[in-house]
Amino acid sequence: MELLIRHGLIVTQDAARRVIEGDVMVEDGLITSVGKGGSGSDHVIDAEGGIVMPGLFNTHTHVGMTDLRGLLDDMNLEPFLEKTFRLDNGRTSGEIQSASIHAIHEMLAGGTTSFADLYYSEDVIAEACGQTGIRGFLAWVTLDREITTQKGDPVKNADDFCKRFSKPGLVTPMVGLQGVYVCSEETAMAAKSVAHRRGRGMHMHLCETRHEVYSHEARTGRRPVDWLSSIGFLDGSAPLLAAHGAWLTRNEMKTLHAAGVSVSSCARSNMKLGSGIPPVEELRSEGVTVSLGTDSATTSNNLDMFEEMRTASLLQKVNKWDASVLPASGVLDMVTRNAAGSLGVLGTLGSIEEGKKADIILLDRRSARLFPLGKENVIQQIVYSAQSSDVTHTIVDGRQVYSRGGSEGAPWNGMTPS
Repeated sequence: MELLIRHGLIVTQDAARRVIEGDVMVEDGLITSVGKGGSGSDHVIDAEGGIVMPGLFNTHTHVGMTDLRGLLDDMNLEPFLEKTFRLDNGRTSGEIQSASIHAIHEMLAGGTTSFADLYYSEDVIAEACGQTGIRGFLAWVTLDREITTQKGDPVKNADDFCKRFSKPGLVTPMVGLQGVYVCSEETAMAAKSVAHRRGRGMHMHLCETRHEVYSHEARTGRRPVDWLSSIGFLDGSAPLLAAHGAWLTRNEMKTLHAAGVSVSSCARSNMKLGSGIPPVEELRSEGVTVSLGTDSATTSNNLDMFEEMRTASLLQKVNKWDASVLPASGVLDMVTRNAAGSLGVLGTLGSIEEGKKADIILLDRRSARLFPLGKENVIQQIVYSAQSSDVTHTIVDGRQVYSRGGSEGAPWNGMTPS
């Protein structure tokens, strides 16, 4: 199938971060030309001078919890987790699937084409990805067997999930850890062994709150990162994406960098839970790759990556009393190139370049928020002015999976499913 996107202001996010005017040609799910005048094709979208850019990555979510939105507000993390575990204990696969589909539709309508998820029942969420057409990097969460609400052994469940979804496609299976507060050395190393054997990445919560860090130190004599390093978990044999990282020392950041660990920063979730300000600038200065995640709809209340971009930047500026920190270009990198790199797919995703997979979104030039719009300010407009409602089209793997108002060939026209 061929797709031609015409008359766009193309934010390529390539190595040179070029912004060019022109067309994007897609054939069989791959980008075949950028900027050159296109000819006829099976399907044509006229961008009308609006923004054409790579699809956004949300690198930390729990989409299966979306039906709990509004039920866990105004709580610190520890009581939040206690109530979450109680609610999780009685949930059905049908409820998790419905919650996931609603979350995915919310993300697609807001320009998110890829997301990293940390939860159990990832097989159910994988099916939701197939139904909706989004790209999912799904980490089956593991924790100590004696305290889990999962049926069976969480580590074996993760292994079975990775085996079942091993074929290339929209779903990339991963192995997850809930966090050091519920994972013994035996559980952590068993999970890492599965990831290494299956050739999969890992995803976990790490140093999210002061309580997590200090209680672990009191129990083991080591802070979480130092403990993980001491048991051999950070030997680099399984790539790790760590969520939050709000309570890291400089030495721990150096350890993470040396181990090739990337961090998904979740500004709005940390702010709402009162967990602390993520040290994004410090992580960046130590060479750690940082991307952005919303966390679940129970903590950030929406899955809007435009809101996440803007908040992440503003929080760092006010925290440092310096308007120059975390500029718009750096934030946009976090939700495109950095995120793709964190998940090991920068060679195929994260930018609009010939030969890469066609995960592309369009923003409406007619939006009052984007006036004026040109090459010289388009990055700033995306990060500081745009909203998710400005997205007109979302394309994943060359297939249009969302259009505002609907159009022929789109499997979903923006209406919320029943």
